Amino acid sequence: MIVYGWNAKNIKQAPLENYECPNCQQKQSVIAIFVKYVHIFWIPVFPYKKTTVIVCTNCKHETEENNIELGTKGAIQQLKAAVPIPKYLFSGLALILLAIAFFTYQGIQNGEKEKAYLNDPKTGDIYFLKNEKEAGPYKYYLMKVRKVEGDSLWVSYSSFSYNGMITKLDPKDGFYDMMYSLHKDGLQEISKSGELQKVMREYSASDGFDQEVEFHESDSTAN
Repeated sequence: MIVYGWNAKNIKQAPLENYECPNCQQKQSVIAIFVKYVHIFWIPVFPYKKTTVIVCTNCKHETEENNIELGTKGAIQQLKAAVPIPKYLFSGLALILLAIAFFTYQGIQNGEKEKAYLNDPKTGDIYFLKNEKEAGPYKYYLMKVRKVEGDSLWVSYSSFSYNGMITKLDPKDGFYDMMYSLHKDGLQEISKSGELQKVMREYSASDGFDQEVEFHESDSTAN
């Protein structure tokens, strides 16, 4: 659950000379300048408005900016414009921008890494594929490199297809013990067609990607 909302921060308070309180007619007022900002989890994201309030120190009467007399309003507007907004009120926005930059950089790095994997396939590489021609929801399947011989790869397919990208295999799932030959150029074609979604080389055996399943003729029509 994301907690968000709006808040206000007093960023300046100063005596206001020769201002007569409309409530008690005393000239003992201060001007307070507030900045309103958006916060997420109480972290300020960005400010969106400055406003002023005149407070009488004698009777505590408050005069909102919209009710300030015209003669006084001009000077107050100048003072409000001169007071800078604290930079820390942009801290949430800065964190968001840093997060975007980080994940963009990670995406570029991962893209370059996967491109290198495609150009130099190794035994154990896992290819995440998506068959857009599949009518049902289970469009995703996996292909694993069993061995590399010159310009040819020997690959096995996963025993199940999936309705999305996965991070681990179920204990009953795995890669068939039957291998198929695929030229490296064929792998590049799969990538260019958009069928290839991801290449994974570094993974843990506990995630199930080393599991092997015996192939049966009935499996050729399953899933």
